[in-house]
Amino acid sequence: MKALFAGKSPGTGHTPLEPSVLTGTSIGAFNAAFVVSQPGRPSLSTIEQLEKLWLTQLADTPESCGNGVYRIRGNPVTYLDPRCFAKNPARPFIEVAGDTAFFAQDLFKRGVKFFVSPGDLAERAVDLVDISAFFSLEPFKQLISREVSLEGIRNSSTKLDIAATNWRTGALRLFRNHDLVDEVSDEAILASTALPGVFPPVELEGQPYVDGGVAMNTPLLPAIRAGAETIYVIYLVPEPGDVPVEQLPDTLDTIYRQQIIEWDLKTNEDIATVRWINLGLEVIERAARGEYLSDGDLRDFIRVAGVVEERYRQGKPYKKLTVHNYRPWHETGQALKLLNFKRENIIALIERGFEDAVKHDCVANDCVLVV
Repeated sequence: MKALFAGKSPGTGHTPLEPSVLTGTSIGAFNAAFVVSQPGRPSLSTIEQLEKLWLTQLADTPESCGNGVYRIRGNPVTYLDPRCFAKNPARPFIEVAGDTAFFAQDLFKRGVKFFVSPGDLAERAVDLVDISAFFSLEPFKQLISREVSLEGIRNSSTKLDIAATNWRTGALRLFRNHDLVDEVSDEAILASTALPGVFPPVELEGQPYVDGGVAMNTPLLPAIRAGAETIYVIYLVPEPGDVPVEQLPDTLDTIYRQQIIEWDLKTNEDIATVRWINLGLEVIERAARGEYLSDGDLRDFIRVAGVVEERYRQGKPYKKLTVHNYRPWHETGQALKLLNFKRENIIALIERGFEDAVKHDCVANDCVLVV
């Protein structure tokens, strides 16, 4: 984003980008929401502020008491960390009391379920284990509330779409500028980042929500529906084939690779949809000019005609789209790196993202270009 907004990428013709639409899921939802929450400011200025936020408040630094995203409950190292005492001497004692109460309540609920649930002993014993119970997103919740202006989002002329997944129904839910009101508030941003199995679901209007990437990792179609014609898709992982298969994979590595493959398939499906819409529109233009159409042209026309007609009836006709794909050139880390908020790791990833965008190659990244 820094390279795009600074005009350092060939994808923008080396012209600073001022986006009219921002969509995001997972940590991308937080980044997008922060940028949109600063109406009236140049995008480059906003992204510089976001970078500073990542390095000083989200990062785990030598001066901070952990990172600004999550805290591990029941961690004695944190309780005894002098950095935590220095800022707030009462904090470790408050956390010990809160964690003890949380685990007591959680264990009681799971114990009751263990004894009253049907099934054999092994099945019921599995229900006693929940890794997400050890993770508290309270630091991130406080940071979002402090740094993301919901009023700024509602008043911004930049359209925002952030995605979350209903954990009960599996349905995708998109939150737009006007949806971020007191009833939903910044919990929607928190929900979009709640990685299933690691972070607990977030309750919104009586429904549990998790990471939007479960249903839509790259919210490309919402950007199209919002009127975007040139889209810049920022991936967090490279092609699955560029990620080495571990010789001795553990459970996290297996889950991580499965997610990479699922994310890639979903995004590629959306990119394929853009391509055939462009092809269909091209055939329609050629037919309007009275040009000869081959059997292949007619198949493209038939495939897209119904979709295009429906959009015309809605008064929102499709236009040809340009999509620039920004993928990391190399692996960004193994499964545990998703939880690595060390300052040096964040600096390295920002530098790599900037370099990848500066060296953007549309052929290598399989962009969709209008000719």
